Amino acid sequence: MHLINKDYILILITSTAMIISTQISDNELLEKIKDCTLDPNLFTHETQLRLSWILINKYGLDEAITKNCELKEQFYIKALNSNKFNLPLSKAYTEILYFFMNKSSTKDFDKLLREFPRLKYNFKNLVKTHYGYNILKEHRKEEIKPLGTILFTF
Repeated sequence: MHLINKDYILILITSTAMIISTQISDNELLEKIKDCTLDPNLFTHETQLRLSWILINKYGLDEAITKNCELKEQFYIKALNSNKFNLPLSKAYTEILYFFMNKSSTKDFDKLLREFPRLKYNFKNLVKTHYGYNILKEHRKEEIKPLGTILFTF
């Protein structure tokens, strides 16, 4: 019975997180993250990818990286009450998503995730490839440099 409850909760959380993708406009999502009013349970990997998508489309890569890091750091502090913000990982979200956006002709976030499912399901390995080692082991604040050209095999 306990396992069924956990499964139900996982399904409920997953369903709730998917609502964020379909029921909140890009501007609403951006504002909720800016003012730290987004439900922390909805601050999922997919939501963070979508945030990068929104910022890249609105500002271009360089400014999107800066804004993404600033917004996420504040969200971690104020909404999540956490000091586990990871600067290199936040940069990687934007840089990696930008790479795949340029490989695609779609202008739709959900279609991009379907076209490149590794963004959603194997992001950890994409990050490791991008930086050359696993940056997820520590919550780093310092700047680190990616390897340069990102080489992802398909």
